[in-house]
Amino acid sequence: MTKNLINKIKNKTAKVGIIGLGYVGLELAINIASKKYSTYGFDTNEKKINLIRKGISPLNTISNNKIKFLNTKNINHIRKIHLINNCDIIIICLPTPVKKNLEPDNSFLINCIKMIKKYLKEDQMIILESTVYPFATRDIFEKNLDKFNIGSNFNLCFSPERVSPGQHDLTKYSNITKLVSGYTKNCLKNISTFYKKIFLEIYQCNSLELAEFTKLYENSYRAVNIGLANQMKKICDKLNINIFDVVKAASTKPFGFTPFLPGPGVGGHCIPIDPLFISYVAKKNKISADFILLARKENLMITKWIANKIKKHLYYKAKILILGLSYKKNIDDTRESPSIKLMEILSKKFILKFHDPFIKKISLKNKEIKSLKKISYKDLKNYDGVVIATDHDDLDYSKILKYSNLIFDTRGVYQNTINKKIIFC
Repeated sequence: MTKNLINKIKNKTAKVGIIGLGYVGLELAINIASKKYSTYGFDTNEKKINLIRKGISPLNTISNNKIKFLNTKNINHIRKIHLINNCDIIIICLPTPVKKNLEPDNSFLINCIKMIKKYLKEDQMIILESTVYPFATRDIFEKNLDKFNIGSNFNLCFSPERVSPGQHDLTKYSNITKLVSGYTKNCLKNISTFYKKIFLEIYQCNSLELAEFTKLYENSYRAVNIGLANQMKKICDKLNINIFDVVKAASTKPFGFTPFLPGPGVGGHCIPIDPLFISYVAKKNKISADFILLARKENLMITKWIANKIKKHLYYKAKILILGLSYKKNIDDTRESPSIKLMEILSKKFILKFHDPFIKKISLKNKEIKSLKKISYKDLKNYDGVVIATDHDDLDYSKILKYSNLIFDTRGVYQNTINKKIIFC
């Protein structure tokens, strides 16, 4: 059976089905299709599916030009999940949020395997790309694949995603080393053979759990260091020292230092959510995860600290323009966005408007607020304060400085500028 799948992968007759066409799944689908594999996509979002079928990307981080690699006839609503039976490789890219008690919510994955299990057949391979806590791949999938002999006539694998939306300048997607792992050595062999066709380099992890934990460690590393940077920002502010100057000076050291910049908080899934999976599994095993929890606290509290600093400089009912609401620049993703949390706090005291070129509207306290479609830079003088919450590249920061009365810079846009109008926070 393994030889049959290997041959299909090598001669590119293997069919690939991807469940979940978000920032991870759609990027992966495009890259696999670009390597001449027949690629199917499944999603619950009807609007997204219709856009893709028209050759239009539903995500601003993926160009319409990339959609052309897909056979859009193979992009389907989850109602057609029975087509997964046609696929040799099934890649699951579904959300793994946390519950209110901050424990992992694997309901998307559990519902998925229950939905597809009756369509599974021998010699297929399931690859989980969603972020999970160690041993979750086994916990969720093993019991639902009991009709197979995993490693002999079926393959179960885990390969954590390393997508960074909006940062294509860092490196090409296919050039990022791909971590792979398998339930057995045969599973590892098969996923390695497949992903070698897609990625320039792969790295074999010797267990599912090693790969699962590595993904969490990578993101916890960032969360802890950003938490440190945010804490240092508050201390520097008291000492009247510019934290961005400190980071710039420290970055001249060629060893032992990696720069992390402070900001208004953290958003997305990787930094605010993923580390909680380690604290969850640590708690289950009666081990401390203090660094992670302290970093989370700092990254949440910095948003309130910024709001309080803005309040000290403006009067009640002052007019404020918030620039940027996505959780990082040049994307349309608002998951866990600190910019929105900042807006929620400030809305209690000030009159707010916002502009984000990638976000048309948001719901704030059950009220829909639309983004200003365009900025008339000369009109900035009509606002008492302008908050740079997300530093999108297409904003003209020289004009913002010229026409604004007061600027609250949470991203260090003006870190090399000395001007009384600018308040770093």
